[in-house]
Amino acid sequence: MLGKLFKYDMKALSRVLVPLHIAAAALALVACVCGFVGFSAGGASTGAAAGFSEAVTVSMLVALAFSVLGVFSATIATIVVIIHRFYKNLFTDEGYLTLTLPVTANQIVLSKVLAGLLWLLVDALVVLGSALAVSLAATGFVNASISDTLPYWMLSAAGGGLFGGSSAWASALSGAVGAATQGTMTLLVAYAAFTLGAVLASRHKVAAGIGLYLAISWAIGLVGTVVNVSVASGLAFGGAGPYASTAATMATTGLSWVGSLCVAATCYVLCVYLLDRKVNLA
Repeated sequence: MLGKLFKYDMKALSRVLVPLHIAAAALALVACVCGFVGFSAGGASTGAAAGFSEAVTVSMLVALAFSVLGVFSATIATIVVIIHRFYKNLFTDEGYLTLTLPVTANQIVLSKVLAGLLWLLVDALVVLGSALAVSLAATGFVNASISDTLPYWMLSAAGGGLFGGSSAWASALSGAVGAATQGTMTLLVAYAAFTLGAVLASRHKVAAGIGLYLAISWAIGLVGTVVNVSVASGLAFGGAGPYASTAATMATTGLSWVGSLCVAATCYVLCVYLLDRKVNLA
């Protein structure tokens, strides 16, 4: 039955997210064209044509920026669509049918988690692939260094400093793991917040869910910051010597991964419990 639930959830999400990511890929193609034209025009900006070439370069850069922004917006839209599907299927009129199916609460939540994570993975591949193509196009397809591409900087920002920057590929890999754990936690926190909002609020359930999500996210961020600062300070003053900075980065990154997964697991259990024992749409 889990397979049928998963198939149904994927079909419902795909009706919206497939066209969305086709549009994102089309914007990425536009960005690639703009980036390559801007690069070519910049290289040819000599002599009497310098003014025209400069104008072309500037206009292409503006178009490139807006196209890339549109591609990155697909991630936010994907998360919103996934959460909307979760809420609509469980806590609106559609929920009356869903909750009467001969399945357990665990199967319902697991199906939605798997479908959501799979679409987040698809979105990440589309966005990172688009960013890589744009990076190469903007440098005339002659830049073969991973450390000079948008995906590398995106993954590094997501936690790619685990290996101290010794290897670009290792940093990208650790960044991918960090992004995966963070994405999993974000999805489960949103599910838990909207489930708890549906239990606590008889009316304005969406507002309650949004408020709870913001409050839980703020609390997680605060606790994470305190823990990271405490660990980093302890290593800095605990005799780690010249390796204190690297040790602190590795420790805080590892704790971030474990903490994200622990929060995600807690939210999953909470969703199953509330859906099984507390949710009442009557």
